[in-house]
Amino acid sequence: MSEQQEQKKMAGCEKFEAALEDYASGELPRRDAKRLTVHLESCHECREALEDARLSARLVAVFSEAVDPGPGFTQRVMAQIHVAEHWVREQRSFWRPIEAWSWRLALSASLALALLFSYGLRSNAPSAAPEPSGVLVPQTDAFAVPISAPPSTGDEVLMAIAEKHHERY
Repeated sequence: MSEQQEQKKMAGCEKFEAALEDYASGELPRRDAKRLTVHLESCHECREALEDARLSARLVAVFSEAVDPGPGFTQRVMAQIHVAEHWVREQRSFWRPIEAWSWRLALSASLALALLFSYGLRSNAPSAAPEPSGVLVPQTDAFAVPISAPPSTGDEVLMAIAEKHHERY
């Protein structure tokens, strides 16, 4: 097919393109419908466009028919919403005690950690009191008799106690 014939064919297709929807719905005048039928026999692209026009007409027909939902539609929808809200409330009420318990447990654990941490800091802090040196220094008593030398054995300790006791009585 020459380029000139192809352009002529395309011009014919453009001329029929606007009439495809009327042809598909049966509203095209008889004379124009016969010319389009002859053209469709030889033009594959226009046949595909006609099929697309028929499909789109069916879709428009399906969506253009408004169906009245009826008098109970609002009540049915509201009842379904009520059931859904009730279910959500039940789910929340199931988890609420567990959630409260877990918050209390987390608070108790954090308080325990804080106390342990502060105790650890306090026990590691250097103390102001001097550490005992390991040498026992006897305390002085106003009524005690000074001992010249501390006893070194258990027997000497017992003898010192006995002497002290004997001196008092």
